[in-house]
Amino acid sequence: MEERSVNNATQDYMERLRKRGFRLTNQRRIIIETLLENLGEHLNARELLERVQEKDSSLGIATVYRAIELLNNLGLLNMINLDEGFSRFEVPDEQMHFHIYCRSCGKVVHLGNEEEKAKIVRQWFREQAFEMLPQTFEMAGVCRDCQQQGVLEPPATSGGRGPGRRCRRRGR
Repeated sequence: MEERSVNNATQDYMERLRKRGFRLTNQRRIIIETLLENLGEHLNARELLERVQEKDSSLGIATVYRAIELLNNLGLLNMINLDEGFSRFEVPDEQMHFHIYCRSCGKVVHLGNEEEKAKIVRQWFREQAFEMLPQTFEMAGVCRDCQQQGVLEPPATSGGRGPGRRCRRRGR
């Protein structure tokens, strides 16, 4: 996102917080700005912390977690679970967003024709008399590259991770 767009979007988020009665702190502004600067990267809390500390080294992990929780509760940030043992975050640009991800290598793909898929989900909500909130849907699989390499995940009954399995993205 261009710097001007980031500034405008940051101001929009801050105004949403103000209208809901929340304080407009510099820490929140930095966190929101950093999330917007990194659209599409699906940062986790630790990665977000590293990036916000480049702007303000006094920001701590507790502040980042509180801001994430607040933004998520207000529907201004989506949490994504890719079976890594932690959540990733995405700024929603629509009411619903769909991903598929490889449980082996961590590759994330944004699905096309989202409006068609969203119509089906909205119908489910209407049938059950629910009001839908903005959110991201994550669906797991094994990508073609991993299949060709013979890498297959253990069955879902084992929790999607074998014993001693480490984070596939960080090797930890």
